[in-house]
Amino acid sequence: MRSAFLAVAALMLIPLRAVLSQPVQPKSGDRVRLTGAPNALDGRIARVLGIRNDSLFLQAAPAETLAVSLAGVTRLDVSTGRRRFTLRGAGIGSLIGAASGAVIGYASGDDRGWCCFSAGGKAVIYGAGLGVTGLAIGAVVGTFHVSDRWTSIPLGSPDATPRLQVGRGGTRITVAVRF
Repeated sequence: MRSAFLAVAALMLIPLRAVLSQPVQPKSGDRVRLTGAPNALDGRIARVLGIRNDSLFLQAAPAETLAVSLAGVTRLDVSTGRRRFTLRGAGIGSLIGAASGAVIGYASGDDRGWCCFSAGGKAVIYGAGLGVTGLAIGAVVGTFHVSDRWTSIPLGSPDATPRLQVGRGGTRITVAVRF
């Protein structure tokens, strides 16, 4: 039963070779980040204008167009979109607001008179009020905090070879990937 499972798994890995052997290249209009280029573009963001043979034509600034040889590039990253931190900011803001409101409410102590709240009751009320305020402020701050997502493109042709090895000690599936 175990050998049959491994044989089926090996057969499922065969399409992996076809997928990995397709060359991945940036398209025209993509934002890229180069490392190791001879013309000092290390980490600089540029837009792809076109690709011909072994050269990338980039727009590094509104009036600056460059041709970069792929032979001199050690790493090429493509932007896959931007990310906003709205939910993270809302969560952090609400936690900070609730904690500070609870501390302020508890530290103010018990009230005396016809409208009186205990220190614990004021901690809950202040914590809820400042928690909602912190949530709103954190969501606004998180919305304005934007970062890029980058995917590294392997330079070279990938090659994957799945193998099924059956021996005395059991059965083994190996996948060798070369770039």
